[in-house]
Amino acid sequence: MNNEQMKRVAIKAGIFGAISLVVMLQRAATKHILITDAAGTHIDRATTVDSYNILIDRNVQKGQSGKLIIPLSRTVSSDDIVLEDRYIDHELRIYIDSREEGFYLDNAVVTDIDILRSAVCVAENDSGSVCLDFVLDGLYASSISLTESSTIEVEFNKPSDIYDGVVVVDPCASDIYGMGGAIEIARELKDISAKDEENNLKIYFTDLSGDTVTQQRAAEFVNEAQADLLVALNATKKDDTNGANVSAYYNSQFFLRSLNNAEFADMLERSTAEKLGAVAEGIYEAKEDDMLLNTATIPSARLYIEYESNGDEKKAAEGLYEAILKAEAAVNK
Repeated sequence: MNNEQMKRVAIKAGIFGAISLVVMLQRAATKHILITDAAGTHIDRATTVDSYNILIDRNVQKGQSGKLIIPLSRTVSSDDIVLEDRYIDHELRIYIDSREEGFYLDNAVVTDIDILRSAVCVAENDSGSVCLDFVLDGLYASSISLTESSTIEVEFNKPSDIYDGVVVVDPCASDIYGMGGAIEIARELKDISAKDEENNLKIYFTDLSGDTVTQQRAAEFVNEAQADLLVALNATKKDDTNGANVSAYYNSQFFLRSLNNAEFADMLERSTAEKLGAVAEGIYEAKEDDMLLNTATIPSARLYIEYESNGDEKKAAEGLYEAILKAEAAVNK
């Protein structure tokens, strides 16, 4: 290779390197890493009293308005961050294993939003693990990501502003109807809906940890979410081997032309029973003491499932999700 050819190769290599660097910088500036969502598990918060108010810097930079910017120590990766979004409590908890004790005593979060009622840092141990606890003034849909600049960015929106449909599922712990596997089915439903990229549907759960939520609070939450549909979910795992069965209850006093409650209950019962290979036992008017259904002014139903094996939770959730999608299409047509 003569000098002229070597020069051409060097020029091409330089151009390629420059282009590659620009591409990498663009990607680095826009790359966001999703943070683990632990809403489906129960996290035991430490009993420590070592907590303090988080510093808040109101001097936001260009492009940061309307966001909550949380700084991180350089050693933190996405594996060190766990999100617990407690929607019904209007609370967002972010658990961070920062490995740098006292980091948030000196490093402020940056925001110009006015929806924070409180912002507290709770020390989980002496090695830098903390829980950042943000209490909001209402129900918001939070979009959370980890940026390449070692910050967590959080955006808050009203659910109806960003989703085509909103559904509330209440895995009920009422002794009247039974509980058992309702939480397990709800967690499977959450996973299924999270993986669905075709439908811009948000399903809120009143609880996924097994804590008791009163019917009054569940009803309030339905209104806060401006939900299109309400599903009260009750399930028990049977001790016998007589097969699974499904039934549903509905509010007989309130009707919408697009989708009445009896039709919605029938959708839920048939779809879930089909997936489970279960007996569809029928749909019935809600009991008098079912305050949640009897006060609802949106299509609502209570689904009661009795199933046999551990694998049935996923099947039930698949049937339930298919029915919800069908009902959403009817409501929003």
